[in-house]
Amino acid sequence: MALDTWTNLSYANVATTSPTAHRIASEWSDALARGGAAEFDGEAEKNVMIPLRRATARMLSCGIEDVCVGSSATELLCSLAWAISPPSDSNIVSTRASFPSTVYPWRRVAEESGAEIRLAGHDEDFYTDPGEILALIDQDTSVVSLSHVEYSNGQRYDLSRFAAAAHSVGAMLIVDATQSMGMLPIDARATGADALVSSGYKWLRGTFGAAVGYISPSVRGDLVPGLLGFRSHSDLWDLRADRLELPDDASRFEYTTIHFGAALGLAAAVEELVERGMDEVWRHDLSLADIVVEGASSLGLGVASPLSDAERSAIVSLRLPEGTSSEEVARRLRDEYRILVTSRAGLLRVSPHIDNDAEDVGMLFEALAELLGQT
Repeated sequence: MALDTWTNLSYANVATTSPTAHRIASEWSDALARGGAAEFDGEAEKNVMIPLRRATARMLSCGIEDVCVGSSATELLCSLAWAISPPSDSNIVSTRASFPSTVYPWRRVAEESGAEIRLAGHDEDFYTDPGEILALIDQDTSVVSLSHVEYSNGQRYDLSRFAAAAHSVGAMLIVDATQSMGMLPIDARATGADALVSSGYKWLRGTFGAAVGYISPSVRGDLVPGLLGFRSHSDLWDLRADRLELPDDASRFEYTTIHFGAALGLAAAVEELVERGMDEVWRHDLSLADIVVEGASSLGLGVASPLSDAERSAIVSLRLPEGTSSEEVARRLRDEYRILVTSRAGLLRVSPHIDNDAEDVGMLFEALAELLGQT
């Protein structure tokens, strides 16, 4: 293995950026370094989000008018949380296993309004019984906020089931799809979700600084974003401060400058996945996840991730032998073998993607056998 190469089996953490995405983002940055706005004028800035909105619409089988661009999933979730502003007599339902950004924006709004936060628990493998989440939903629920795929163990939720439950009591389903978008097929409208967001630097194979959101046409006309700026006005360069007319589409959630190069690069990375076909990407990733499960079995390691067809994903989290630190093993795999996995919740999380093959996974388990003294 060349000294400057890595085997990245940790797309649930940070992707190896698509070479095309990296080139496009770098070219944009180089243009600014040459002459500021000389090669990125007002018209270019006005339309710079369009390629990513168009590519995302293709991936999510929705209209471009349903898609917005932000700098991070957290930013979009925060703007949505303030736009919805659940009232004081309502509750917000999520899980203790959620990545913090899935819950924190709602907690901040709840601190202001007095709304209640309800979090379903999990077992020792960080598995959350969907029934326990559903049991928390009642007539006072205003928002159900879920990660489509849980970051710690890869558990995947049936979004349409939760959308139906939320809508039956007049609540909204808001989804963080950062750990699913780019890995598996998503038909945004068919999920029933009212909003869905994803960062770009994981399974979508972009870089930091760009994210995407889907806002259902059934709710977006009633939502005034919690974050506003000069891009919020429907005519971007009509720079008067005495009025604000929001666009009719999801771009009302685009409010300021971001790393536009990252957005342009992410558009190309999303197009690559769409052209390959999300069904094919999902099949490939699951086939590698199967090899991870087989490798774990060969070493006598437990698998904390759900393995049923309905709940699994390409994230496979392993239980190491008692007394073995997942953080230490992940560090040694990185430093001694140049293999990237992640320690999460005391588990060794493996998350291969389309840049990986069976040989990569095989190298991981050869290294693990040596580290665990099983050679």
